Amino acid sequence: MSWIESIGTYLVNNNYGVAGSSLFIGQLPDVGAAVLLTEYDGNIIETNASGIALYQPSLQIRVHGEPEDYTTPRDKIKAIQAALAGITNQTVNGTYFLRIKPSSTILSLGQDEALAFGFSANFEVTYDE
Repeated sequence: MSWIESIGTYLVNNNYGVAGSSLFIGQLPDVGAAVLLTEYDGNIIETNASGIALYQPSLQIRVHGEPEDYTTPRDKIKAIQAALAGITNQTVNGTYFLRIKPSSTILSLGQDEALAFGFSANFEVTYDE
């Protein structure tokens, strides 16, 4: 399981979405309310003389709501941000995360053509395979 799949499974297990139905990795189909996880390449950090490599990619999570509903997606992205920010020195679904740190405030994406509101949050992720 990749690091982003570990986070996705964590979110599913904590009732933030259903994999393949309302929680997706990489691409968001036109399904109404949903959560999308997208990874951005980061750095490999050599931590000490023994050559332990840590990986530091970026993660963006977008929450898309139902038409005209501002509150539900806003509350969900806030809850997801708080849940992920609490992951420090913890193994999650087989991946050891040193930390998941918010790297931005929650951003409003406005409304799409269906009048659904969207929000995003960005994170720095540090993990060891």
